[in-house]
Amino acid sequence: MTRADEKASIDPNDAAAHSRSWIGRVPVSAFERLSPLIGKPDAEVEVELTFEPDANGTVRVSGVASVNAILECHRCLEDVRQEIVAELDLRLTSSEDKLKELMPALDVMVIDVGLIPIVAIVEDDLIMSIPARACTTELNCPNAPRELASSTSVAEDDSSRPFAGLQALKNSNKEEC
Repeated sequence: MTRADEKASIDPNDAAAHSRSWIGRVPVSAFERLSPLIGKPDAEVEVELTFEPDANGTVRVSGVASVNAILECHRCLEDVRQEIVAELDLRLTSSEDKLKELMPALDVMVIDVGLIPIVAIVEDDLIMSIPARACTTELNCPNAPRELASSTSVAEDDSSRPFAGLQALKNSNKEEC
């Protein structure tokens, strides 16, 4: 098993010219924006990237990045362990004009010529892959209070007239005036 490399970088143009891949691990601490979002400062991001030239004259980067995270459930505020997986398929270019030409049809990133950090390639996609809710549905929340789930049933008579109670409220306001 390879050691996690905080300063892992690659020259995308050279890698694409030789159809190379980059496989390795990067510590979460190297990700300035991702690190505070996943609750595991000692975690490592596993990355597998393939670089190849494409027909548009850009470098196509495809692959996957994943990390085990601890997210906070918005319903119960408890920690939930979850794997975050980002599927990557983006184009790298050093030209702003090429960016404007290819967006929004393709995911394009403008880069400097030469070595760029692996973090710069995968961080945005990992952040966008964090789910909005840690528990997939409120009903599946492992820490949800049990009595709330059973007391939310609707009586059959009330379901046909959902605003029936408003008439009584309206009449009580007239009496107070």
